[in-house]
Amino acid sequence: MTSLKRITLGILCGFSIASNTHAFNGIASQETILPAPGYGELNFEAPSAGSYKLPVLGYAKNASVINTSNDTVSYHELFRGKYTLLNFMYTRCDDLNGCPLTHVVFSRIKDLAKKDPIIAKNLQMLSMSFDPTYDTPERLKELESGSHDQHMSMDHDNHHNHDEHHMHQQAESVAIDWKYLTTHSEDELKPILDNYGQSVMPRLDNDSQESGNFSHILRVFLIDPELKIRNIYSVSFLHPDIIINDLKTVMMEYGVNENTTENEHLHNIRIGAGDSKNGYETKDYVTNSLSIENRKGKETDLLRFSNSPPLGLPAVPVPEDNPITQEKVKLGKKLFFDRRLSLNNTISCAICHIPEQGFTNHEIHTAVGFEGRSVKRNAPTIYNTAYYTKLFHDGRENTLEHQAWQPLLARNEMANPSFGSVIEKIRNLDDYMGLFEAAFDGDQASFENIPKAIASYERTLNSANSPFDRWYYGKEETAISASAKRGFNLFAGKAMCTSCHTVTDEYALFTDNNLHNTGIGWTRAMKKEPEKQRIQVAPGRFLNIKNSIIQSVANRPEGDLGRYEVTQDPDDRWKYRTPSLRNIALTAPYMHDGSMGSLNEVVAFYNQGGFPNETQSPLIMPLNLSQTEMDDLVEFLMTLNGDNVSSIISDAFSTPIGDTTH
Repeated sequence: MTSLKRITLGILCGFSIASNTHAFNGIASQETILPAPGYGELNFEAPSAGSYKLPVLGYAKNASVINTSNDTVSYHELFRGKYTLLNFMYTRCDDLNGCPLTHVVFSRIKDLAKKDPIIAKNLQMLSMSFDPTYDTPERLKELESGSHDQHMSMDHDNHHNHDEHHMHQQAESVAIDWKYLTTHSEDELKPILDNYGQSVMPRLDNDSQESGNFSHILRVFLIDPELKIRNIYSVSFLHPDIIINDLKTVMMEYGVNENTTENEHLHNIRIGAGDSKNGYETKDYVTNSLSIENRKGKETDLLRFSNSPPLGLPAVPVPEDNPITQEKVKLGKKLFFDRRLSLNNTISCAICHIPEQGFTNHEIHTAVGFEGRSVKRNAPTIYNTAYYTKLFHDGRENTLEHQAWQPLLARNEMANPSFGSVIEKIRNLDDYMGLFEAAFDGDQASFENIPKAIASYERTLNSANSPFDRWYYGKEETAISASAKRGFNLFAGKAMCTSCHTVTDEYALFTDNNLHNTGIGWTRAMKKEPEKQRIQVAPGRFLNIKNSIIQSVANRPEGDLGRYEVTQDPDDRWKYRTPSLRNIALTAPYMHDGSMGSLNEVVAFYNQGGFPNETQSPLIMPLNLSQTEMDDLVEFLMTLNGDNVSSIISDAFSTPIGDTTH
């Protein structure tokens, strides 16, 4: 076995950075400490990948952090769609089996991954500093650059039988992603450490002064593309062989292995806004936008999600006069994404129902349509909309075919003047030649078959087989965490959520297809406008502006009485449709007016009993949940993301939006 002295020298060489200083101090003094297994060979054979399963230990909490370019980024944006190794460290660490161990193991994983393009493409390693005072972005940038170039001088090549020439060729073409992160201050850091169970204590020197070192327990988190924590490694189990096999095991669960390349593109799908606003409220905000070139996908067979709905969903109700066919689905998808279907060729259905944002819009509370005209309600998701018996927030339509025409004609959405103008425009577009005829037995685009095609596409957007479904219906005990299981027991019991968000023994729609008054609409209607409003005009800059000035340059918000606008029944004031909770973690903001930005806010709202008012639903009442119970409830809601979301998004990205010059 490699001597401890040689290991120590190897570590020091590995941590040498551009400034010729050592990133991790004092390691040479640790030569009397027995090294952890990660420095050498395993003394047992690691179980082969795929021969076991990794349970869900919980969900990775979100956090706003800064990278080495001083950009504000969020954990969830970094984690989603990738397999992530996250460790907490600090560069002044002098504990041989602490932060330096993680650095060594990450370096070896990086070398091993160069031989496996699929791992290198999908794995990322994130090193989060808990010493923001010393570990500035500039200092970490030096270490990040060194991590990209270093090669550890340790005798593990023979064990893994590396072919140096092959490895060199792979290294030129495949680079694993290893980033360093920090925060602006210890105040920003503390909740992150609390969320990840990281206990960090400053160490004192002989004069009872802080020495610049910390006492902490080493933990490394393996996080899957759906933000689920699949393993937590301590010193004893932090070994490249173990981690690589765990990583391959989780990837196999998602249908990816060394023999599978068909679905590689799915793991490059980013879920969420392309223009991240995380940290926008700070003075240091820097735009973090994705290039439109990243919005690429691959067509998939959506019809299978209708013909054989994923686990947890019942058979899809399909009207007799509009059976679903492949031709209709493709035509409906083309119409859904075609901006030429609006009066001025700028607005498509997908402008409000954005695929990577859960087919809603994360970035605004309520939709914005033609020429910037406001829509008074939040854009609802269209995932699993095939199962709704009432459509729109106020339930004014009862079929997808009827629903489809309304946004096409609404003056503040797509603003077409008439049915005929839409039909005529489509008939005159060359790229639609023959498509309607193929889908509708020779018929051209018409009043009846335009919405039938769009409805057919929407009836394929069924998403389930979530971790919850695999646990509840598939009987996989390890599919969700203990916290999520407690959350479901609350959901179905003390919290009374299933009174509206129904779950049966055979399937779960998570909606009763009914309408209720929770108090949100009533509060908004009765709220007295203040004389001034605090308006953010730039990152970190606010002005108190008189409402009279705001109203002089903006339309006054429309009143909204909910279901009453449909029935004119006073008892229906401020009633809105119960939304399904499937994919709820992907479809923020919440409520019909988009007034709540997080699931924690939603749970807290229901815990207090909503906003009591004259026509409030009797099902809404104070729940008296503790903070731990509310956290468990949110943990459960995070398990409702379907496993085919990336496939549906990728398919959407493959769809042309129409040549608006013709």
